[in-house]
Amino acid sequence: MTESLDNRHWSIRRASLVHPNPVATASGRVLRARTASERVNASLKAAEVLTRYLAAVSAASFATRSEDGAARLSALQGNLSFGHFLTVVQEAAAAQSAHPATPLLAQGFKSKKQNKETVRGRSDAALVELLELRNSLGHDLRNLDEAKAVAIEAARDPRTLLAQALDGSEALLSQPLFVVEQQEWTVDGVVMRHLLLMGESADPAPHRVKLKDRGVEFLHAPYVAIGETCLHLPPWLLWGIDQQRQNFALLLLDGVDLPRLRYCTVDGTEQHRDGPDPEVERLRTFHEGVRRQAHTVVLSDGRSLAGEWGDARKRIEETARNQAGAIHWASLNQSTLAWYANLLASDGGEPKRTVQEKLLDGRTQLKVEELRQVKLLFGTPATVRSELQRDVLDLRVIDIETGRPSKRELIESDNLIEALRRATLFFAAHTDLKTFVPEDLRNNTGTVDYLTLREALVNQIVHQDYCDATTAGQIEIHDTKVTVFNAGYSLVPPEQLLDGGKSQSRNPLVARALRSVGFAEISGSGIRAVHRACQQAQRKSPSFESSEKSNTFTLTLDRSTTPDDIDTYWNSLLGVRLSSLQATVLNALSKLPSATLPVLEQETGLALEQLETALEFLVLQALVEQDESNYRLASHLREKLG
Repeated sequence: MTESLDNRHWSIRRASLVHPNPVATASGRVLRARTASERVNASLKAAEVLTRYLAAVSAASFATRSEDGAARLSALQGNLSFGHFLTVVQEAAAAQSAHPATPLLAQGFKSKKQNKETVRGRSDAALVELLELRNSLGHDLRNLDEAKAVAIEAARDPRTLLAQALDGSEALLSQPLFVVEQQEWTVDGVVMRHLLLMGESADPAPHRVKLKDRGVEFLHAPYVAIGETCLHLPPWLLWGIDQQRQNFALLLLDGVDLPRLRYCTVDGTEQHRDGPDPEVERLRTFHEGVRRQAHTVVLSDGRSLAGEWGDARKRIEETARNQAGAIHWASLNQSTLAWYANLLASDGGEPKRTVQEKLLDGRTQLKVEELRQVKLLFGTPATVRSELQRDVLDLRVIDIETGRPSKRELIESDNLIEALRRATLFFAAHTDLKTFVPEDLRNNTGTVDYLTLREALVNQIVHQDYCDATTAGQIEIHDTKVTVFNAGYSLVPPEQLLDGGKSQSRNPLVARALRSVGFAEISGSGIRAVHRACQQAQRKSPSFESSEKSNTFTLTLDRSTTPDDIDTYWNSLLGVRLSSLQATVLNALSKLPSATLPVLEQETGLALEQLETALEFLVLQALVEQDESNYRLASHLREKLG
């Protein structure tokens, strides 16, 4: 073990900054461990996460090998462990058939002859030793006492072994891991919006690039780019929703319990996935030796995604060496931090530590774009002014007679949390929600007026383009509507917003900050909740205008109480005000003794969501009775209709 302590720390520090997210996250936890037992535990867990990731890339690369032959990797079954994944990497590295990762794996896993003995590659040797240490500790790892951990560090030094494993696999870990959210074929060619999943941040910002020819085959799936070749990583690695944190995350293959596969997050939290599991078939065909087609992606300027990441990586490493990503807590508003920290954890802990641990995952240094979002979220007025260079939010009440503002509050340089608090009180004061306070935003159910308030405010804070200095966000309260305007076109096509279309926010750390205290949910769910509430209250659905050219977005939320499409038949018969959709469902049920959702879909021609919303209203109004999966007219209606 010849490496100095500083070099060892830099290898792990570099991993936390610029390696693929699972590896980076696990490496960051090694850096932040304070006791010997914490360091040993974190180092062994990081080694296992590293091996899981290398196995995913190795298997995906092996599946695109140039020659078929009789090449196979060991089949995976049951609970998967450190040893299973290491075997996959070793087999892929030793395979005779060439595949894209072959030369990169060789740097860390190719054995050499030395003094007539076979010597393992650097990563291979380090991971084998870490695996042996992990197995020798067994269940003791959970309750490793400090004295034993100190002895382990002195004798085996797991951190140095981890650094050696990272260094030996540096070439492969330098290849960018990414997820494509959207691909558009425009007059200028293919435009791709992707999330670069490199570094410790769990909230990557979306980036747009122009492609020379074509993109990848699958959206919302992890890929790794080795030069111009892009390898599809499922079923070993998925991009999905972390059910515990309620945000998008990488899910790692954790077990093969046919007919399903089991996944977990980098934290080890098991993720339950509903419905048929398409990944089972992918894994089956892989173990049968079926080869995949790799994708080639080239940017319009001739670079590859790997080349583009290489340039960004150098800047990140330079920033880290200069400590430019450190959080300057003195530039943040301490009262805002205290208020927000109390919502995060009402245990009376130090606000700085609470925010750092629960919002920033314990990190002390951030990427440049994340650091800017922290300043906007919590900064002093001077800090916000220097970052934003425009007003934050313009709140107005529009006079029904003149069409001009009768009340106005301009939020010039308060941080985003303070702007949200002020906007909440302004909105409540000028609507029927007189007693509403900011803390109430944690409720995700309520009246249509409340849901309208919540979505208007959250939408405004989360989705603004804070790099656009041309105009402040605006919220206007009219007699019959609320309009929300901001710089920043919708990253989801407007026609998909009412269907709950999801994508990563352009301000992912801002979005996470609001989700963490219950002010927001996964992107897209707020609009959908308002849409359903409007249908139940017989209001018009929300409408949207999004312009990429002018980089603006307008959301219009209806406040009127008289629907435009009252059905005259049921209104005259029962005195009940039904929309045309609700009347369509009631008409269908009047001809049937009872019906299930599939039958009603066929009878009415309505989409499932429209049907469910209409039935929810009709059941609530005691016009329809529900018996498990069957619906029928209420008995008093059947009597009235004879």
